[in-house]
Amino acid sequence: MAKKNILIISYYWPPSGGSGVQRWLNFSNKLCTNYDITVITTKTPNYQLNDLTLDKLIDPRIKVIKISSFEPAKFFQSKNSNSENLSSSGLFNKIKLYVRANFFFPDSRMFWINKVSAFASSYILNNNIDCFITTSPPFSLNIVGYNVKKKTNCKWISDYRDPWSDFFQFRKMPMSNFTKNKHKIWENKTLKAADSVLVTSPSLRDEYLKINTNTFLINNGFKNYIKTKKSEYFNLVYSGVMKSSQNPKNLWKVLYEISSINKSFSNDLRIKLIGNFDSEIITNPHIELLKENIKFFDYVKQEDLIDLISDTTCFIACDINDRRGGNVIPGKIYYYLSFKKNIVAFSSYNSDTDKIIKETSSGKVFDFSNENELKNHILELYNNFKDNKKPNINKNYDKYLISNLTKDLDKIIKNTLA
Repeated sequence: MAKKNILIISYYWPPSGGSGVQRWLNFSNKLCTNYDITVITTKTPNYQLNDLTLDKLIDPRIKVIKISSFEPAKFFQSKNSNSENLSSSGLFNKIKLYVRANFFFPDSRMFWINKVSAFASSYILNNNIDCFITTSPPFSLNIVGYNVKKKTNCKWISDYRDPWSDFFQFRKMPMSNFTKNKHKIWENKTLKAADSVLVTSPSLRDEYLKINTNTFLINNGFKNYIKTKKSEYFNLVYSGVMKSSQNPKNLWKVLYEISSINKSFSNDLRIKLIGNFDSEIITNPHIELLKENIKFFDYVKQEDLIDLISDTTCFIACDINDRRGGNVIPGKIYYYLSFKKNIVAFSSYNSDTDKIIKETSSGKVFDFSNENELKNHILELYNNFKDNKKPNINKNYDKYLISNLTKDLDKIIKNTLA
C-alpha cells in the first residue's frame, strides 16, 4: 500500500535554533516512517537564533523546499540583542512598533503569504498531496493555509503553537482596535476552514473547540530521557529566551537575600542563564549583586547543551507575568522533564503550566508575587542538595515522549483523511 503524502508548511526549520523549530522537526522525523513528507520553509529567514547542527537531525527521507521572500523583520529588532523590541523608549522606536503592530498584518512575514500560497497550491495539485499541515506562529501561515485550502480543497491540519488574537506579545504592542478586530476575524475564519486544529495547551483547546469541534491537544514533548550527573554546586539553570514579561524578580531577590546571610549557600550557589535575555533581566539589581554566582551564556547548540546542564540541581521555568496567562506551556518544561530534576516554575495559579507541573509532580509553581514560600522552597531544595537527597518526583513522563505524541498525532491525521 502506497504511503500517504503530507506537505508541512513551517517558517521555522533548521538552521533555526530555539524552541519553535523543535515540534515539527521531531514530528516530521517520526512521521516519515509511515508517510512521504515534504516541508516548505523559508529560503530567506530572519531567525532570532541559528543552530547549524540541527541540519544533521533532519531525516534524509524528508524533502525540503525553500522559498524566498522579502523579510522586513530585522528592522524591528533591538540593535543590542536578538530579542524583538517590544518595550523600547524613544519616539523613533515607538513609531517603529506602531507601524509593526498595525501595518504588517498579521505579522512581518506577510510578504511570504502570496508566494507560498501559490507554490503550495500548485505543488499539492501536481503531487497528489493527501493532507497539508501549517504551524504558527508566524500567523501568516494560517492565512497561507486558508488560501491553499480554498484553492485545492486538500485536507488541512492547522497547528497553533501559540494562540493568535490573544498572543501575549500583541498585548504589549500599540495595536489599534481595528487591527485587534482584524486578527480576531481572521483567527475565526481560518479556524473554521481547517479540517482539524492542533494546539499545545488545554486552555487553548477549550477556547478553539468553540470555533472548530475538531480541535485536539498535542503537547510538545522531548525525544528521550537524558543521563545526568551530580555536581558539587547547587546549580540553578534557565535555558531559552526570557523576555521582560517573564522576569521572576522575586527569585533573584530571594537568592540574593539567602546568599547575603548564608555563606555556605553563597559558596555553593551557581546560576546558569543560557540563551537570550532582555536587558531588564541582565541589569536587574539583584542579579548584579549576584554576579559572582551567575554566568550568562549565549545560545548554546543543542548538541552542546546537554553537557552544560546535565549537572543541574533545579531548572527555572517562566510563564508570562499576566493574570490572563499565555495559553501556552513553555516548551522548555518538556525538555526539563527529560532530566528528571526539580523545576521551579513561575506562573499564575491554575494555569496550564501550573497544572502540568502538578500532574507530573516535577516541581513547584509560584506566582510572580510570591516571596516567602519561594524562599522556603529554595532553602528546602538546598538542604536536600546538601543532604544528597534525590528529587522526589514522578519518574515516568512517557506520555510526553515524541514517539508517543506522534502516535496520537498519527491518529488525528488518519481521522482527518478518512
